Amino acid sequence: MSSFLILGLTSQKDQEEIPIRTFNRALGLLAVSLAPLSWTADSSDPMIKEVTIIGTKEEKQSLPGSGMQIGAAELRRHGYSDLNQIVSSVPGVYVREEDGYGLRPNIGIRGATSERSQKITLMEDGVLIAPAPYSAPAAYYITNASRLHAVEVLKGPSAIRSGPHTVGGAINLVTRPVPMEDFAELDLSMGTDGYQKLAGAAGYVINNVGVLIEGFSYGSDGFKVLDSGGNTGFTRNDINLKMRWTPKTELPQTLTVKVGFADEDADETYLGLTDADFVSTPERRYAASELDRFQSEHKQIHLNHSISLNSDLELVTKVYANEYHRSWNKFDGFIDGPKVQDVLRESTSYTSAYRVLQGLQDSEVGDYSDLTIDVTDNDREYTSQGIQFDLNQKFDLLGAEHNIKVGLRYHQDDVRRRHQTRSYLMTSGTMVSDGITRSFKTNNYAQTDAFALSVSDDISWLDWTFNIGVRHEDISGSVDNKLLDTLAENIQTITTPGFGIYRQLTDSLGVLAGIYMGFSPSGPGQSGAESEESVNVEFGIRYTTTDFSGELIAFESDYDNLLGRCRASDSDCQVGQEFSGGNVQVSGIEVTGQGQYELGDTMILTSQINYTYSESKFKSSFFSQFSQWGLVNEGDELPYVPKHAGRWQVGLESYLWALDIAVKYQHGMRETPGLGDITEGLHTDNITTVDVSATWFVNEDVDLKILARNLTDDSSIVSHRPYGARPNLPRTLLAQVKYRF
Repeated sequence: MSSFLILGLTSQKDQEEIPIRTFNRALGLLAVSLAPLSWTADSSDPMIKEVTIIGTKEEKQSLPGSGMQIGAAELRRHGYSDLNQIVSSVPGVYVREEDGYGLRPNIGIRGATSERSQKITLMEDGVLIAPAPYSAPAAYYITNASRLHAVEVLKGPSAIRSGPHTVGGAINLVTRPVPMEDFAELDLSMGTDGYQKLAGAAGYVINNVGVLIEGFSYGSDGFKVLDSGGNTGFTRNDINLKMRWTPKTELPQTLTVKVGFADEDADETYLGLTDADFVSTPERRYAASELDRFQSEHKQIHLNHSISLNSDLELVTKVYANEYHRSWNKFDGFIDGPKVQDVLRESTSYTSAYRVLQGLQDSEVGDYSDLTIDVTDNDREYTSQGIQFDLNQKFDLLGAEHNIKVGLRYHQDDVRRRHQTRSYLMTSGTMVSDGITRSFKTNNYAQTDAFALSVSDDISWLDWTFNIGVRHEDISGSVDNKLLDTLAENIQTITTPGFGIYRQLTDSLGVLAGIYMGFSPSGPGQSGAESEESVNVEFGIRYTTTDFSGELIAFESDYDNLLGRCRASDSDCQVGQEFSGGNVQVSGIEVTGQGQYELGDTMILTSQINYTYSESKFKSSFFSQFSQWGLVNEGDELPYVPKHAGRWQVGLESYLWALDIAVKYQHGMRETPGLGDITEGLHTDNITTVDVSATWFVNEDVDLKILARNLTDDSSIVSHRPYGARPNLPRTLLAQVKYRF
């Protein structure tokens, strides 16, 4: 117990000693309760029982709210290592591309901003996985998609069980379970732009102990071409160990331990192009970005203990600790010169600065001594840790079946930001340090302690299913600003209810409706700032047969105090500073359908389609210093909410081969509030991509696969922010061999 108490009462001096030793903290928590993880959907597959939220197909059919599970077979179909591509198959989910490889996903749900996926709850096996989900929720780290066994997206009232960010919904990333029998496999891929991937996994079962070992290494030389030469690619490594112990005791119980390490080294930049340069050479990178480099390390330990106290009562305990360090050395404009955004929008008015970006002019020529280049090292260290209990009780009362779920969690996270400017001169087309020691732009420490309690009851009565739930959070945070020598603190308390209902009208047809209050807490130390809240309503129909399932759902989300957070790349604000966008409304329609049909005795046809129509508007006029909003007029549409988004997939499979085609479309998005022609001002393009996968099942142990990403080589602007137009992934060809033994 003492280890746990010490964890919550660290001194200011202790808080500054970063990185915190992840494994020591986790072991300290383990001393409190020998436990951790498990979501208790009664799956017929014992390997995924402990981690799924939605559960089986039958449970999904009667879910009193919208949600979707992407299973292992679907994940294998196209072999995506990009989470953006995976979740694009879910209606109501908006994705904003950034680097082409999905290294840092930007995912939004039903109007919740996609910026670094910070307004949705991201989980790995039911545990919060963002580096600091309260103190700094931007998801610079995300689970390697190659490790996934399933992806679950919750958008309805049941999402409130998975806070803190519930204004849009929640995503649970289910990793490969510990196997029930021995296996081993190797996966080797090669492709264009020097793409390589080596992955291996092995599982062993000895009596009542199971072990899973996974390792991944993949990367690319990059598809962009740097003016000054050099790589624009990345390398990612990931190694994980899972152990499951099922002791022979009177009460059934399981202990699972998961330990992981991941790192990344990427030549990534925020610097894009002028629109004119994008048209001529979309995959170009200016010389001023040659030093841009993202490096990170992630460590985790998750402990999970589940025990069935009787046939209707289960207690699950989860203990987790994560440690994440990133350093992003990247171009950030000119020291004293014009704003780079202005240079890229009006290059003819800033000829000298534009030429410096390209390496065509030296920084110091004649009167242009103000064109020293700012390359800021955005260095950050994060820790997050906690303990949570999930108690599930089933019972019958007055002819109705009840499943009461009680969740209790104590969570602590923090982030240390050290952003220091380094200055360079463009000299003969290359970057040369000017030797001047510059001051820090940002130097602060933010931390949060959060206590959360959720209670829900899933009630089944005749043809009706009800979900009644409530979530309560007590959150205290602080920011110690080392530059200003100030300490800001704040406390937030909020209770959010939810209600969902489902009625089975026939064996195949049902109707659903739900209403719940969403919540996204303000950041630590935001004195006087209110949290972001939303009232979310949905209703629709669900049709399910043996071969087909589909949904038609209408939704509306009314936001109160929409929050915008200042990022390091935003101008005229402090990193982490929050701005209010007032009241906002987002509404739309979601359609999804998927079917499987046998063609004779040897062939299966699969098809899946989803479509989302969205409308959004600010409900008041105001001016904000937040650069992504600026001047807002009542009725203006929100940034980064596409009006239309959809995906169609068709597959044909026999015992010898399989062919899959996926077509994705996303309407252009505005990057600033406005109305009318979306192509005027900051915007993303309409984007249509076609992915093709062809597989040859050589034998029961060997698969050969050929994959094409963006087969039509559609080139689109996926972002103008923060600095100019950036492209999507061009046509990419991959060859893969998988061997099981």
